[in-house]
Amino acid sequence: MKNRLKCLSLAVLMMVMSVTMLSGCGPKKPAPEEAQAYVKAVLDLICTGDYDHTVELADVEEGKESEIRDMLISQVTESISSQSSLNEENAEKFAVFLVNAFKKANYTVGDAVAADDGGYDVTVSIRPLQLFTGIDEELNAVLEERVAAEPDKIMAMSEDEQTDYVMNILLELLDKKIADPKYDDAEEVIVHYGLIEGQNGVYGCSMEDGVKLGSKVFSSSGM
Repeated sequence: MKNRLKCLSLAVLMMVMSVTMLSGCGPKKPAPEEAQAYVKAVLDLICTGDYDHTVELADVEEGKESEIRDMLISQVTESISSQSSLNEENAEKFAVFLVNAFKKANYTVGDAVAADDGGYDVTVSIRPLQLFTGIDEELNAVLEERVAAEPDKIMAMSEDEQTDYVMNILLELLDKKIADPKYDDAEEVIVHYGLIEGQNGVYGCSMEDGVKLGSKVFSSSGM
């Protein structure tokens, strides 16, 4: 079960890495407030499916902003489903869980400070959302209670049915955690907004910075 939990926790990293490949537009050097707005727009897009439309993001079509988040959630769900053998019902529940979990992300984008290369360093303060803290103990407690109440029913299940049964309980517990979210103390992540290599006059953030952001949105405690 710990391996399945780790697979679930990797979802946020995969999604944020993908979104940071979006670029800002324009041949001229942006102002610092534009760098700040870009970083916030990318985070808002992945967490809520929408963002400040005065910010230009490459490959984001007007009226279809949420499709990017939905596409990423679908890709992650398919990956998790194959690794954790989720049935169709639990895969759908997991996709809904991801949408709701990202909406609970807690971050503040600070000012952009000029960097030596002509770009900007933007500090993002993130309070990691606790999803997995104590989840093993909670899951085991529920399983013990249900096995005691319905031993014959559970023992009669096939291995696949037992996997589906446990994953369904796990998703129920995760849903409860985001219904009453708790967070770790705030951590600061500095991301660099600058010219993207190989693209003339196009600004954005690197995949490496996406990894840094993604690793902080959800708390690693309990994993």
